[in-house]
Amino acid sequence: MRTKICVPIMGRDSNEIIKQAEQVLEKKPDMVELRADGFDEISPDMVVEITKKVKEVLGKIELIFTLRTKREGGECEINESQYKEICVSAASVCHYVDVEIIGHLEIAEKIVSEIHNQGAKVIGSSHYFDHTPDNEKIIEIMKKMEGAGADICKIAVMPQDKEDVERLIQVSAWLKNIISTPIITMSMGELGSVTRVCTAQTGSCVTFAVGVHASAPGQIDVGMARKLLKVNQGCGLKGNIILIGFMGTGKTTVSKALSRITGFKEIDVDAYIVEKQGRSISEIFESKGEEYFRKLETNALKEVSEKSGQIISCGGGAVLKDENVDILKKRGVIVLLTATPETIFDRVKDHTHRPILNRDMSLKHVRQLMAEREPRYKEVADVKISVDANDRILTCYNILTVLEEMGYVHVN
Repeated sequence: MRTKICVPIMGRDSNEIIKQAEQVLEKKPDMVELRADGFDEISPDMVVEITKKVKEVLGKIELIFTLRTKREGGECEINESQYKEICVSAASVCHYVDVEIIGHLEIAEKIVSEIHNQGAKVIGSSHYFDHTPDNEKIIEIMKKMEGAGADICKIAVMPQDKEDVERLIQVSAWLKNIISTPIITMSMGELGSVTRVCTAQTGSCVTFAVGVHASAPGQIDVGMARKLLKVNQGCGLKGNIILIGFMGTGKTTVSKALSRITGFKEIDVDAYIVEKQGRSISEIFESKGEEYFRKLETNALKEVSEKSGQIISCGGGAVLKDENVDILKKRGVIVLLTATPETIFDRVKDHTHRPILNRDMSLKHVRQLMAEREPRYKEVADVKISVDANDRILTCYNILTVLEEMGYVHVN
């Protein structure tokens, strides 16, 4: 299944909207979403007039009409009768109409039926901008939308932590076997942005990307989305991708996102050691000292490097030892994640699990340690990628782009 890319158009009047339509046309998306909740005037006649103009500009590109209400994250306050009238009117000139089925449950089936009578299809939608409902609730919501007659069932949620993101991916995979209707699922914000490009796992038939303006938090550039979706559908790797860098550069975060996008297994070396030892890194340092930990680290690197096709995230001091570098380079390409001392300090200043910083958590100390390690990092790295933007998907895109140019990653 190839995931379609949809980009939004959001404007106040006809001129602004047509200009955006011309701009997104150059991006060559599969679909365009016309968001009407920002219109200066919202009436059936105005909606039909503008939708027709947009459709003429887009040609064969599929058009989704969306009137997002305030309770689902939009700008529009409107009663149910007006909502129904406008959605049905738009159905006469577009391919799909987004219907907030859960928010209009009592009249949802009637809205869907009348839209179908106009020749358009329905994307049933539900949005949660402050949390991620539990799995049972998500399944219940999607079943209700399918029951109301939606042709595609869509849910967008806001994660509070990485576990929410993983849970959304998991329940999305389940949904493919629970309902027969195609689905669109997404976890919003930067934290959830990986769900927009790991559709091989979620089964989402559409992803939303930025053409001119983002319509929801976490949307990424359409070109980036196109590349990462292609990677997600299938790619090859010569050996392993090894992530190194100073603490706080986001090695674990980036490795998890890379794993989701590429399908390669993710291994966090520190977590691997913790699991085998049954105690935290801080506890190992305190009871046995750093030298003992470094021996454990070398043994762990030998074990995890025996296989290929992995994303390996190393601790900040792993490559200070020549033996470790030799182990890693035999079966992988080393990618150095870089950031300024200010970025690093901002990320780690509230942490209590950094043994090397626990006695001196200061910007000065961070600068000193980084200055000591930077020459070594640069010496052993095959690739250097800045993470100052604090955007895991951009970082993954930059890594994969460089590795593909090197011939290390092959996109099918």
